[in-house]
Amino acid sequence: MIRALIFDCFGVLYRDNIDMLFDLVPLDKQQAIHDIIHACDHGFISRSEYFDAIAELSGKTSDEIRELDRKQHSRNEQLVAYARELKANYKIGLLSNIGNETMDRLFPVEERTALFDAFVLSSQVGISKPSREIFELTARELGVAPEECIMIDDLMKNVDGAQVAGMKAILFTSNRQFQLDLQATVEADRA
Repeated sequence: MIRALIFDCFGVLYRDNIDMLFDLVPLDKQQAIHDIIHACDHGFISRSEYFDAIAELSGKTSDEIRELDRKQHSRNEQLVAYARELKANYKIGLLSNIGNETMDRLFPVEERTALFDAFVLSSQVGISKPSREIFELTARELGVAPEECIMIDDLMKNVDGAQVAGMKAILFTSNRQFQLDLQATVEADRA
């Protein structure tokens, strides 16, 4: 039975400007976002055409897309709010390969304490993802077995590492995709 969800920080709870574009459109339009990015990166369309194409696809204005593009990393507020909701039924952990000083800026101590039941940073424990040991340590910190955890990460090597440790894992690409995959994973676990 799934008792805990463990979130990565960068790429999941904090995302870069390109990742956030995918949350603007339904899953069936995400390939079109890839195509627009590719076209711009290869000079097939101008930067202005890029903003216009993303805006048209997402239903946003070109100015809103330009503003999103200016952000380097932004908090995934929708996912943070969803994690707060999930806390009613699951223990919530954070596992990240970043330093403590960076994390203090992203999740102040009061917020960390309220949201996360376990908070494991590679810089504090001297082990980093995708090492099996850090996933096992995080499960222990949560007071559950690895088999009772789902790791949510944006890197396949970390998904693989979690699975080696006995966890279920979801490769994060967008909020919509995560919610669908979480539902499917929990349902499969109950079957």
